[in-house]
Formats: sequence, structure tokens, C-alpha cells
Amino acid sequence: MVGPTASDVPPTMAVKIFSAGVAACVADVITFPLDTAKVRLQ
Repeated sequence: MVGPTASDVPPTMAVKIFSAGVAACVADVITFPLDTAKVRLQ
């Protein structure tokens, strides 16, 4: 059986939006404590 493989199928819009949301949450979790520490050291 020959069909499109996972690498041939582009991600759907829902997957792109979910991935962007996860990336934003991870970035916020990493940068929020650093910004808090920076402000407290000022």
C-alpha cells in the first residue's frame, strides 16, 4: 500500500495554532522568572 507518509503531509491550521500556543507558553514560563529576578536585582 503506497500512500502519503507523515513527512509528505503538511500540518493543518489547527496543528499550527496549537504549536504556536505551546511555544508561547514555554517561552513565557522560561522568561517570566528571569524578568522577575532582573527587576528584583535592580
